[in-house]
Amino acid sequence: MIYSVSENGLIGNDQQAFDAMPGGIIVTDAVFQALRRFVFENEKADGLFSFTVKKGREYIRARNYVGLLTLADGTQLEILPKIDQQPDARPLLMNMLRYLRHSPFRTINAAHTKVTDLPLWEIFITAFLDSAEPLAQQGLQKAYVAVERNERFWKGKFQATRQQRENAHHAERMAVVYDSLTANVPPNRVLKTALLYLNGQTSSRASQRRIQQLVRVLEDVPVSDSITSDLMAIRRNSRLFARYEVALCWAETLLTGRGLGIKTGQVPSLSLLFPMEQVFEDYVAYGIRRYWPDADEVRVQESSAHLVDEHVGTPKFKLRPDILIRHNNLTIVLDTKWKQINGQESGMALSAGNYGIEQADMYQLYAYGKKYAADDLFLIYPANLSFRHPLAVFGYDSTTRLHVVPFDVTNSLVKEVENLATYALSFRE
Repeated sequence: MIYSVSENGLIGNDQQAFDAMPGGIIVTDAVFQALRRFVFENEKADGLFSFTVKKGREYIRARNYVGLLTLADGTQLEILPKIDQQPDARPLLMNMLRYLRHSPFRTINAAHTKVTDLPLWEIFITAFLDSAEPLAQQGLQKAYVAVERNERFWKGKFQATRQQRENAHHAERMAVVYDSLTANVPPNRVLKTALLYLNGQTSSRASQRRIQQLVRVLEDVPVSDSITSDLMAIRRNSRLFARYEVALCWAETLLTGRGLGIKTGQVPSLSLLFPMEQVFEDYVAYGIRRYWPDADEVRVQESSAHLVDEHVGTPKFKLRPDILIRHNNLTIVLDTKWKQINGQESGMALSAGNYGIEQADMYQLYAYGKKYAADDLFLIYPANLSFRHPLAVFGYDSTTRLHVVPFDVTNSLVKEVENLATYALSFRE
């Protein structure tokens, strides 16, 4: 079974939950209890879900993580971004994941970002197969592996100690070690293990056919006895198998994201769940690095300044703004926050609610401005129905200004960066 819920959405039990839940879902009692056990028994789940009771009914709330969670019984739970047009959430997530740093999702075909009804799991499998098929077409990479054997002829290097230990009563045998060219190497074993696992986890006939074709190419390669050991070996000897990098990254992601894992314990892996804050930050940062017009320098997670310049001879409390832009002797600091704010507050609500902006974020941006000598600071939030235009400028003092601006993730990335740049640079013209 596959269930889809919005981030921050409530998950209820069909045995007791009857209230309407915008953005939430009702699941069977068996699935609810499986998820409940996961929340209470897995200490890492604390940041992913929270348990709550309303009107005597139990609920589990998904937090700000998105992606795919596979429970021990095989049930898949998709957690999608919370946006105004919820049917667009799955393709939106797939598009944003393509810009997530240090992940295989950059290889996802752009066509998959337009699919609204294909489950995330099937899209991930397809992307893995897209990266594995060229390896088979080009020919499997082989490597020389040291082989210790008792042979009837001299081959390679003679091992006197092993000869004495194993062949003391077999003068006709010789203990030797030699190099043998073979496809039975960790990268190929990991690929075959992933293929065989995914063959039983996909409902797509097309994917099953593609998997079976690849398995035939790997016919002489055994499955991995230990995924962990083989992955460690791959990292130690990665140069020879550079063309395998993307496929192996996908294989590791999908294998460690499986329900019971391969020698990874008895709880679901969290590897296919990602903090939406990080997804949004990487998405915006990629767009600014790629499309910001005429920037002299764009730095992500700049960390050259400290909040305290000197304490017992050393600086303390390193500052890391999300994005730092230097443009024509102008320094601009931008920080992204994946949070829904209210851009239409007025009167009493305005002074009390502050649009939903957290005071700690205001302090943080002020520190960035002073330490990086930036007069214009930008807090970037996702656009929503009440927040389509920049808020009135916040003046920290006579020289330091804070701009709170929307970023529409449903719009094209290049267009949103152009809008942001036009607004930001207009204050210096």
